[in-house]
Amino acid sequence: MISANLLNLLPTKSTNNIYKTKMEDTNHQDSVIDIDNQGNSNDDESIIVEDGIGIKYEKLDEKTLQRLEQNLPSVVKLDIDSSIFCADDSVFKITNWKENGYCISDNTYLKELRINNSCPKHFGFAVDVDKELPTKEQLQYFFSSIHENRSIKVFEIISVSIDDEFGGWVIEGLSGHHSLKKLEIGSYIETAKLGSRVCSALGQVLKHPKSKLKILHLRSCDLDDGGCKVLSDGLLGNSTMKRLYLSGNRLITSTGWRALSTVFQSPNCNLIELELFNTGINDEGAELLGSALCGSSLKTLNLSLNKSISSRGWQTLFNQISQTSIESLNISNNRIDDAGLAALAATGTLKSLDLIDNRSITSSGWWAFFNLLQRIGTQLVNLHVSYNHIGDVGVAALGRLMGSMSTLKKLVMNNMMHLDNNITSQGWLSFFSMLQESDDDLDLVHLYLGDNNIDDEGMQLLVRLLSNMISLKYVNLSWNQSVTPVGWRAFTGFLLNPNFALEYLGLYANRINDDIVVAFASALAHNKTLESMSLEEFVDEDGNELIIEGGWDAISTLVCNESSIMGTYNSNHILHNLGDEESELLGDLISLLELNENKDKSEVARQKILQTHFPDDDTSKLQELLDMELEMMPSVMSWIGRPAHDDWKGKNVSGLSTMFNLMRRLPDLFDSSPQTQTKQSTGKRKRGIL
Repeated sequence: MISANLLNLLPTKSTNNIYKTKMEDTNHQDSVIDIDNQGNSNDDESIIVEDGIGIKYEKLDEKTLQRLEQNLPSVVKLDIDSSIFCADDSVFKITNWKENGYCISDNTYLKELRINNSCPKHFGFAVDVDKELPTKEQLQYFFSSIHENRSIKVFEIISVSIDDEFGGWVIEGLSGHHSLKKLEIGSYIETAKLGSRVCSALGQVLKHPKSKLKILHLRSCDLDDGGCKVLSDGLLGNSTMKRLYLSGNRLITSTGWRALSTVFQSPNCNLIELELFNTGINDEGAELLGSALCGSSLKTLNLSLNKSISSRGWQTLFNQISQTSIESLNISNNRIDDAGLAALAATGTLKSLDLIDNRSITSSGWWAFFNLLQRIGTQLVNLHVSYNHIGDVGVAALGRLMGSMSTLKKLVMNNMMHLDNNITSQGWLSFFSMLQESDDDLDLVHLYLGDNNIDDEGMQLLVRLLSNMISLKYVNLSWNQSVTPVGWRAFTGFLLNPNFALEYLGLYANRINDDIVVAFASALAHNKTLESMSLEEFVDEDGNELIIEGGWDAISTLVCNESSIMGTYNSNHILHNLGDEESELLGDLISLLELNENKDKSEVARQKILQTHFPDDDTSKLQELLDMELEMMPSVMSWIGRPAHDDWKGKNVSGLSTMFNLMRRLPDLFDSSPQTQTKQSTGKRKRGIL
């Protein structure tokens, strides 16, 4: 009976965990560390972010100031718009700089403070007499609060034009700060440069004996050789620094790299991550760097987009790196050639390697590299080789390599289709066949094969391969337009496979039509893992939409089956992202997907039931509740009137109207007369009539 099944919805002692049991692994996080950021996945980083994970930055306004003053735990991250320092038309104005500063200095819950730019003026003192700008004294009151606060772990100044003198005073005041672990001065505007005063202050902060800094971001700050010298002197006296980010500083010459190299060679240096993306480093600088890193503690190095390094420079650097313990290397968007790639193969400690867009490497070079890795042995966990001239010869060698290794968890091979010497459909067939026939069971977590020449036959082989991967969580097959509906129907078999545990499925811009989407929806009816599936840009050669009303209706029914209360309860409450599709045919589906974003899946189911079956102006479904035994009514009432979550996403109905309509039809429940009590004890009562 339906009324009996409704017992499963109620929070009784015997049934209150039924939905939790069904959905217990819904929010399970990927247990495999993404080695791209392995340097960030340890205790040092968690010290900084443990109190702020999943918490959004609060904007500084009157209400936030009040919460800061009351020292409430609700303000953990604070974002201050720099307009309050330099413009009289800012959204929020500080009226009492000294008192407002105390709100920060005395707060014990604030962990992260960020100052963001929305104003072209320098802050530090008034620069325009026609505007009501704060004085230097007022600003000192405010920034002294940061110096005195004992809970802030992260302080960021993002794209703010810093007056050198005042900025130096602000940074210098951080020397020996009680709790500061991360300092970022990230400047992405022309006038935001580090002057000599600020650099000098940074040096003092770094070499202070009580410094607790572990992370220093100085991206795109026009750091030059003089700044590098001051920074290096400070780092030589610092043993706590773990991560240094200097990307985008293109004024550094060999003189600056020589100064920094002394830091990396120092026995006092404990750096584990170094980011030098787009610094313009040349052969001489790369050789100085490589020599200094030999024997260092460094684990993660980013040298992407440094096209001033020649083939010979890369060969020298890779020979030096082979003598280090580096585990993660990003050298994407460079001019590495076949000879340089061959030299890289000797680095046996690598677990993550990013070689995206190195198109000077030929298919023969890739073939040689993958063969070398197979012969020497490799510990690779993550491999990124998108946008390269790998070709059929190279991908065959990669197939043999992957068939002989058990460590690989992430493979990214996007954007091969439009390149010369790309991987053909036959090349993909060979690749998938090799992997399927390998002795070792390949068990990836991430697989990205977007924008390639995979066809129907290749898709059928891929489905067999994926069906054996029990750990697979993320798959991207976007822009594989050689796959027809025949191939995508075969892919439905993967969605039905018992091993299917995907959390993300990228299908952007494929030849997927209405019938295929209906089949996908049917296959996902009982799925408890898939959160995101991009169903966008599905058009034919003439630009006509391939998904029409039937496909979107099927997805709507998947996430909210309106046929019955139990049908709604058993719907898919996990899928919440279909990409950026804005079709008018989506209708109520958008609001249903928003409901699915909430973590409490039991409440998601309750909200869908209330909104679908018990709207305020419809009492037709109340009989199903009235048919339940009277002793269940307290639990029914509790379930209907459960209070809403404060952080609820999407529509949230209270259920009070339903409760009122139900109470009107159950007068016996509120009648304490002896006759009613006798009637209740014998289990006999008059049913409600609608």
